[in-house]
Amino acid sequence: MKRFEFIQEGCLWIHWDYHALLKGHGLNRFDALYDLSGGELFKQNRYRSVVRIYLQGEDGRSHIFHLKRHHPPLLARIRSVFTGFRIKDGAENEWGKILRLEEVGIRTMTPVAFGAFRKWGLPYQALTLTEHLYGAEKLEDYLPSHFGEGALSRDKITRKRRIIKETGKWARTFHKAGFHHQDFYLGHIFIKPGQGEDFTLHLIDLQRVREYKRLQRSMVIKDLAQINFSASQLSCLTRTDRLRFLKIYLGKKRLGRSEKDLIRSIEKKTRRISSHTKKLLARRVNQRPIRQTSLGMKNKSRTKAPF
Repeated sequence: MKRFEFIQEGCLWIHWDYHALLKGHGLNRFDALYDLSGGELFKQNRYRSVVRIYLQGEDGRSHIFHLKRHHPPLLARIRSVFTGFRIKDGAENEWGKILRLEEVGIRTMTPVAFGAFRKWGLPYQALTLTEHLYGAEKLEDYLPSHFGEGALSRDKITRKRRIIKETGKWARTFHKAGFHHQDFYLGHIFIKPGQGEDFTLHLIDLQRVREYKRLQRSMVIKDLAQINFSASQLSCLTRTDRLRFLKIYLGKKRLGRSEKDLIRSIEKKTRRISSHTKKLLARRVNQRPIRQTSLGMKNKSRTKAPF
């Protein structure tokens, strides 16, 4: 578990290890960082933008950061007043979840800076700055590039199964700690190779993550269906691979009636995600088709969540 130390500059909180770097570039104030121009634009809509920026330290080392700027809609700002500010905007929620997930052993991103500015007592602007995950790759890209062509050697089969096993255990830890991601796709799970065969998993896009004392069954199903759907779109992952993941997640070598029923519910939700995705893609051109998502479970009665 990592412990972070921060220094406050007005309404901006900066990771102690990065304070000198930001100050050296005049970015140790909220307005300077929020109004920063340039960088590589990743995403942008009316209420949020994501930019990649590059800064060089006095030691000559180059750093890559991801700057997310939020400007919540008026309705969300007003709603926060009537809920006693319990509903946090995306920036504040993501920042808090980075710190909380590190406490329970789920690696995310390095938190560099967070700031929130209020106007007339309402949330108005907010930002998060995180450091790039150097050497890491999305699982949805890593798996096809390493296991997607031709017959796999015994070593590659072993490594693929180890990644599946560790991802299943990792996802169980995430849910058992009471977290619900809501966008739990392989594109939001990064793998970072280490020494030899070692690797670590990192979770990103945390602005919608919620924490509960106990997850509802529907929350577990939604998250696992999202992983199952994104895995079903990779030809390098078979139905057996996806069932192996769920068995490890459930901690069961053999599936009982309740586990099979949960998997049927996951399949049902996966089909809904697939149908919704097809409708979205139908509005676009030159998109790859949606692959079969079935895990081979027949429909039966419902049961409770596994924890």
